[in-house]
Amino acid sequence: MAILGGLEPGGARTPAEYVGLLRRLKEHSGLTYRQLEEQAAERGDVLARSTLADVLRRDALPRAELVAALVRACGPGEDVAEWLAARQRLAEDERLAAAEKPEASEAGHAPESDRALDADRAPGTGRAPEGEAVEGEAAGGGRTRTALLTPLTPLVALASLGTVVLLVIAAVVLLPDDERTGDSKGAGPEASMSPAATPVAAGPTPGWSRLRPVGSPTLCLTDGEARVDGDTKTVAVQRPCTEAVPPRTYLQRESDGLYLIKWDHPDHGPGCLTVLDGGPFHGMLEPWPWKACRGGSTAQRFRIEPAPGGGTDHWRFRPAQDAEPLCVGIRESAEDPDGSQGSDKAGAVAVAQRCTVQDANGQVFIIEPE
Repeated sequence: MAILGGLEPGGARTPAEYVGLLRRLKEHSGLTYRQLEEQAAERGDVLARSTLADVLRRDALPRAELVAALVRACGPGEDVAEWLAARQRLAEDERLAAAEKPEASEAGHAPESDRALDADRAPGTGRAPEGEAVEGEAAGGGRTRTALLTPLTPLVALASLGTVVLLVIAAVVLLPDDERTGDSKGAGPEASMSPAATPVAAGPTPGWSRLRPVGSPTLCLTDGEARVDGDTKTVAVQRPCTEAVPPRTYLQRESDGLYLIKWDHPDHGPGCLTVLDGGPFHGMLEPWPWKACRGGSTAQRFRIEPAPGGGTDHWRFRPAQDAEPLCVGIRESAEDPDGSQGSDKAGAVAVAQRCTVQDANGQVFIIEPE
């Protein structure tokens, strides 16, 4: 089969060469960015001209759905398979190359911003053999003072531990009876920290994860474009799991039991899903701007609860910012606020909507380790 414009996407050896061929494809079509956007819309595709211009300026692989929309807008649809096959091959090459790097092969690592934060909070405490000197790097790059570990060191540590134990016993004895509730009433240490505290329900295990709607288990929650009233925005949508990475998804559990849903993208860095309040995209989940994870923002915090009657890996996401019972679900049409729930259509948007009992599977997600 002849490739549109005489171009051979299968010959691209790098993402940069592949994007270069896409630029030539666009030039060969003779269409402007606006005309391509209009052509795509006539075929039911979303191809925002600003997004396309940005993608063609870079050398990173664009999303598969954008490639398909561009090729269809430029010419015959039968060329789409060749372009997508070439993109898939290059994406696999990138994943294999990344897996060979030691720092990228450990799936249990948190996003880079979290690793730096953990390093600040909990520096290492390795111990050298007795009688050996221990030196550390100071924050400014210099050496800290040298400490000599002697046989007396364990005795000093034991004495300090004994002091701490005595202080804890004294504090418990002096507490009023109504505040000594941690063990006797089963509330646990979290409840004993504050009289007003309430037990936090168990949630999913934090870490790198895949989020799959129960109603369409072959699709995963990832980024995509929604179009409302002529405006386009990158939000959370469902797409085939084979096309859902990047970004990678990381669930971060906060001390109050709420979760941040973090996305880590090789081009944009880390970001947090944020429930939009007001405007044409009201209720949708936006990762922009990347790196804007505001720790105290309720718009970025979610209660993740077991789905009623579901399996152990079935969960509901409830935005913490809303007083009324809202649940994250899938809506087929971004432009219809009352549209159907639980769509199995690729590109359907995730949105915070009123929790429902009828057809509740549209608001239930499977959470599994990546």
